[in-house]
Amino acid sequence: MKQKAIWLLLVLLLSASFVDCKKDDGGDLNNLAIISALSGGGDCLVDFPGKAAIGVNRTRTTKGGGATTVTWGRIPFVNHPIAIVEILGAQIGDTVVLNGANVVENPQASGEATVYEATDCPLAESAIVDGLGKFSNPNFGDPAPDTYTWTNTVAGSYYFLLYIVGTSEITTTVTYSN
Repeated sequence: MKQKAIWLLLVLLLSASFVDCKKDDGGDLNNLAIISALSGGGDCLVDFPGKAAIGVNRTRTTKGGGATTVTWGRIPFVNHPIAIVEILGAQIGDTVVLNGANVVENPQASGEATVYEATDCPLAESAIVDGLGKFSNPNFGDPAPDTYTWTNTVAGSYYFLLYIVGTSEITTTVTYSN
């Protein structure tokens, strides 16, 4: 019953947001983040090509802090596991090691990971890094769960989008170090 009430509230909020609409050129995702939070979604609103913006659980890491277990959430209706890994203040030569799951392929650039360059959520589609010359990763695209290492070549803050087709989560850790 509680879940039905949450969905009803979400539908009402979405309906109210379309009353007296005007074009928003700013690309502001904050209102969607509020709706996502109310619907029980993750703490980071993520917008990516071909999909609706969705609240995703954010896994925060600290440089030199050891392995951090990735917190998975679920995509509504299809129930697939999804997560976002936050890497703030990366310097040249820093590494991000994902153990257990690969990142989702960038729909704008075949053969590349979906990585956002931003300092905080929400993450707009325009923040997706195209041409991952900012990273070195010899084994991206291997579908089997494995260890994936990205070596940073451009200082910045990044978010790696993780996604699993299916309903089973894979135990995944991330290590961020220099």
